[in-house]
Amino acid sequence: MQKRKKRTDETKKLIVSAFIELLNIKDAAHINVIDIAKRAHVDRGTFYRYFENKQALIEDCEENFLDKLYFVHKDLLSEAKKSGDYSDMSIFIEQILAIIEENIQMVNALLNKTGNISFQEKMRKFLIEQNIVTFKQLTNQKSSEKQTDLLVSYSSSAILGVIKFWSNNYKTYEKADIVTFINDITLHGVIDFIK
Repeated sequence: MQKRKKRTDETKKLIVSAFIELLNIKDAAHINVIDIAKRAHVDRGTFYRYFENKQALIEDCEENFLDKLYFVHKDLLSEAKKSGDYSDMSIFIEQILAIIEENIQMVNALLNKTGNISFQEKMRKFLIEQNIVTFKQLTNQKSSEKQTDLLVSYSSSAILGVIKFWSNNYKTYEKADIVTFINDITLHGVIDFIK
């Protein structure tokens, strides 16, 4: 039973990898199930055992990635609450970016190459939800609801923009560059950064 599950997981990963590879070659609109199956070295029937269609494959990729981010974020918040020290967010940022880096080709494909903004919108909503949780946990001061909403929207959009940029320019910018940038902006603001 364990062997069968492992083989099943490996086949699903092959299909996902094949799709991501194809997205780096051509536009998502020009990729079909036959292309994906051929690239994964499986038949169409095998593809359909795992995914109803190409859109279901894309949605599965999106959900799995967001789940990984959610659990890492949850663990990091728990650790931050225990230590009570928020003067340097680089460790926090680095661990979130490590998940993105592990999945950089998929993130790049989903954010920049599918021709569909649905993942970008899911990611933005996810970041907003997680930022609300983070701000509530990390701040003791009472901010107005309007200020919190604006701050969460601003920071989530900015972080998403940086992730989108980084995933598309991954060979030029290392994770350390992005960690330093986000940490500096988070702790010192845009005006201090450009001075």
